Amino acid sequence: MSTLPVVVTQSGAQPTPPKKLLEKLIALVSAEVPGYTANLPPSLITDLASTATMAIALIDSAMVDLINSVSPYGANVPLLYQLGGIYGVTRGVGANTSVSVVFTGSPGFVITRGLTLSDGNHQYVVQHNAIIPSSGQSTSVFCLASSPGAWAVPAGTVTQIITSIPSIVTLSVSNIVEGSPGLDAQSDYEYRAQVWRAGMMAVQGTPDNLKTALYRVPGVHPNQVSYRQVSLGKWAVICGGGDPYEVAQAIHESIPDISVLTVDVNNPSGYVPPYERVTIEDHPDIYDISYIIPTSQSVRIILTWNTIGFNPIDPATVEVLADPAIVDYINGIYVGKPISIYQIQTVFQKAVSSVINPNQISLIDVKVSIDNVLREPDPNTGLISGDGYKFFTTDISGVMVQHFEQVGG
Repeated sequence: MSTLPVVVTQSGAQPTPPKKLLEKLIALVSAEVPGYTANLPPSLITDLASTATMAIALIDSAMVDLINSVSPYGANVPLLYQLGGIYGVTRGVGANTSVSVVFTGSPGFVITRGLTLSDGNHQYVVQHNAIIPSSGQSTSVFCLASSPGAWAVPAGTVTQIITSIPSIVTLSVSNIVEGSPGLDAQSDYEYRAQVWRAGMMAVQGTPDNLKTALYRVPGVHPNQVSYRQVSLGKWAVICGGGDPYEVAQAIHESIPDISVLTVDVNNPSGYVPPYERVTIEDHPDIYDISYIIPTSQSVRIILTWNTIGFNPIDPATVEVLADPAIVDYINGIYVGKPISIYQIQTVFQKAVSSVINPNQISLIDVKVSIDNVLREPDPNTGLISGDGYKFFTTDISGVMVQHFEQVGG
């Protein structure tokens, strides 16, 4: 009865009414046996049809129950394991013995989740993809024992790689710190809750997923990360900081089709941004990953302020309070985004609110230069744009906060 419709509502899959099942049964039999009819006085035919309908109703009910059990709280244990595998949740996390290891080997080689290691007595499984960076030594990689239980894992004992590794790749492993003994075996209820949380994770598109993965790479500056469509079907990844191999691995894991990536961008300023091209090996395949490296553009700020009234305010104190806040704002602007004169004014008011009542401020004049060139706001805005593939940078020496009476004095 695979031709029966499956009706799913907000309450889940619903059983098909017996009357509908009988009608479907008669239609199917009539298609195979021309002239068949069940519209006779009570007879053997109608008894068989009724009996068959009840059998189909039982099958339909079982199908509905199965569909409605495909959730972490309703699934049987084997199905629960399958759901956990789909969501990437390994049973025993937080309960089984675990150990962090460091891989040494060929830069660019991808260490895939599921790689199995051993200390000679127990086996440990890599939980997250990693890559050998240009230094030849990976960051710490978390591994979980494949079986429950508690035992000591002394430093330097997890040195065997059980999973087959290509002969052309050099790879070794060791735990430089001791592992963590396990706790009591994780119960079905605890694992169900863990799988449920994983399944409730907010769905992310490629841009959000990519940015999240890049933010996790050590050394990457979040404000230097961007993912832009440069033309129809072509996208550019911009990333500043981090090891090139680890950045490339994050891109490789986050973008379904790396053929859409390009570093050939049409920059209105004419500036051609530098880029990195990295080859990684996710055995048995090799991939070339390219991304743009943003460069800096130096910013200098001159902010002139004044107040109404005659309350004495020390200009030096105001400058000490305002300078770091303005520096943090400029250095935190995301690559390609403009400087906002209004935001600088707001940052200044908040920074000096302990010594100047915002209601008494009569003047906040802001002058901005980029790479030693005085820049005016874009027409009809308070925004000052820089190069789309550069980020702003400044320091205390690049910010001058002065009282209006000091100007020209």
